[in-house]
Order: sequence, then structure tokens, then C-alpha cells
Amino acid sequence: MQIQFQEPRFFNRLRVLDGDRAVMALNLGGADKDLFLMRPCVHPLYTPAGYPVTEMGAHNFPHHKGIWIGHAQVNGVNFFHDLVDAGWIVSVGVASEADAGSASINLELEWRDRRGTVIATEARRHTVRRSGSAHLLDMVSTLQASHGALELGVDNHSWAGCRLIDALDQDDGGSMCDSEGRKGADGINGHPVRWVDVRGAIGGHVCGAVLMAHPASAPVPTFSRFYGTSLLNPTMYEPLAIASGESWTFGARIVAYDGPVSATDLERWWSEAGGESD
Repeated sequence: MQIQFQEPRFFNRLRVLDGDRAVMALNLGGADKDLFLMRPCVHPLYTPAGYPVTEMGAHNFPHHKGIWIGHAQVNGVNFFHDLVDAGWIVSVGVASEADAGSASINLELEWRDRRGTVIATEARRHTVRRSGSAHLLDMVSTLQASHGALELGVDNHSWAGCRLIDALDQDDGGSMCDSEGRKGADGINGHPVRWVDVRGAIGGHVCGAVLMAHPASAPVPTFSRFYGTSLLNPTMYEPLAIASGESWTFGARIVAYDGPVSATDLERWWSEAGGESD
């Protein structure tokens, strides 16, 4: 694979390519009117056959952008919604590497309130590779209480999210199930899961996507909606405190796949995700 940085003026993102075919793009964000993005996100994420499974700036809840991390209550600051008084997650360092089979992008991030005061820092690692008919994206976040103690409050709007393209979502004929056999967004929402799978067809091409908590993070409550959004939310029912100078790590895997897949495939992808320190 190879990583291509597209100039900040028009793109400010890194694209991952496998030969001449796009795998994903990591959008770094910024306050420029033509690049307005309050937190980094992955979009698009493609299946190996070239079908995009993510949605960006949808018709409803446009703050749900591709694959992202955020939280609406970090020491009282909203790092989830696109609001005038919300906080920004700003990239201050990027490092990347790639070989024939995979690509990795590491971000150094600052979580800043609307005045620019740093509330916390984060190290986020993205690693993507192909496995047969699927692209596997691992996203591991380490939130650091580098500027004082942190409390992540109880809120539905938290932590690792994925917004899928309309063609796949339940509202447009797709199917949704979780690792424990529950079906449909209403049946899954609020329950602890290892993964949530959504599948359907884009232009007649059968494909889907899975949002997985790494084994060291699972099971975790999920916020799931019929219009294509799922969140792995460890603070849905209890707050999370991080003492000053300490850190907290959470890992997620997002799988974009072609064709029908079996329960065995899903369990293998989940169990192979590894721990957060890998």
C-alpha cells in the first residue's frame, strides 16, 4: 500500500492506495471555510472492490462524519457536535508508513475548548490492511490527561462512531445485527456488544461494514440508529475518570467487506483485532 498526502489548501488529508485503487482517506480537519472540520475523521472507507461504505455530512445529524472519535462531555466541553461553543480536536503531528500489505497513520492531537485552551492530548493510530474480501481498519486512541484530570460524563454522544452510506442502512433496506444475535437498531441500541454488522447492497453489489470493539475493550454499550450510525460508547451508563498524568486507551476495528460473509468471518475478524497496545 502507499500513502499520499494531499496539500492542505484544498484537501488536508492523507489517502491510502492499494495500487491504483483507493482504500481510505483520513481527513485532518481545520477551520478554513473550505475545509471546515472540527475533528479528524476517516472518509471514505472502501471495500476491496471499490465501494464506499461511509457517509459524510449526511442529510440529518451532519456531525456524524465517516468514522470518528468524540465525546459531548469532557470536563464539560462538547467534543462531539458542530456547535459554536464546542471544542476542537486538532492535529498537531502526523507520522505515516506503509508496506505492500498495510498502511499506518499516527496522529498527535490536542483537544481544545472554543478559546483554544488545551483540555487533553491524544495519540491515535490508524492501521489498515486487506484480508481477502475485506479491508480492516484498526483505530486505537489513547486519551491523555496531560493538562489535568479528566472526566468523561455519561452521555449518548460518545466515543468511536461510524456513519454508513444510506444505501446500506436499515432505513434503506439494509440489515443490522450484533454479536449477541440481536437484530435491528431498536433491538441493539443500549446493549453491550463486541460488534455491530450492517449489510445491504450498493447498486446491486452486496457489501457491508462492521464496527467492532477490540477484545480488550469489549463488550461495550452501543448507540445504534436505523439511519446508519453506530457508536461504541463506554460512557453510556457510567462516567470515566482519568487522573492527571494518566491515560485511557480504547481500540476499535472497522471492516468494509464485499459479498456475503458468515458468522465465522465476523468472529475471526473480531478475535484477530488484538489488544489496544498492539
